[in-house]
Amino acid sequence: MQELYTADMLSALRAQRKKRLLLLGVFSLVLLGLIVWSFLARVQVLSVALLMLLGFAAIFVLEMLCRPIRLYERLIEAALSGRSHTETMIFDHLEPDVSLVDGISCRSLVFLGEADKHGTRDRMFYWDNRLPLPAFREGDSVSLRYTGKNIIGYEILSA
Repeated sequence: MQELYTADMLSALRAQRKKRLLLLGVFSLVLLGLIVWSFLARVQVLSVALLMLLGFAAIFVLEMLCRPIRLYERLIEAALSGRSHTETMIFDHLEPDVSLVDGISCRSLVFLGEADKHGTRDRMFYWDNRLPLPAFREGDSVSLRYTGKNIIGYEILSA
């Protein structure tokens, strides 16, 4: 079975997030130094502007640069150490749209599995958009390993 996520990917993401937080910390310290100076010099307009800049910078960096990495880290942590299931299903089709699932850009893959209590066989799983799509063809029998609805490993059994 081909696994999609590795511990190296997780450590690289953690290092990247750590660098971004370090840059935010350095920028914040510089701004705090300027804020203290503006308080001591009694320049009220500059003090307010610097405080606003500090707040906006912190929110921007945390939400736009650190949060997406943390969400992706959580997916990889779940793939490596969380509960997973393995099932053999038949690939049906790939949905054309890209969707955002738990903050991660994904493609929807539809498989035909065992019929549920309502008689439907369609099961939708999410493929991480950062990874290249596998060469599934309609009708392929595929062994899927998944956590939640995210595919974390696969093996094409037959065409």
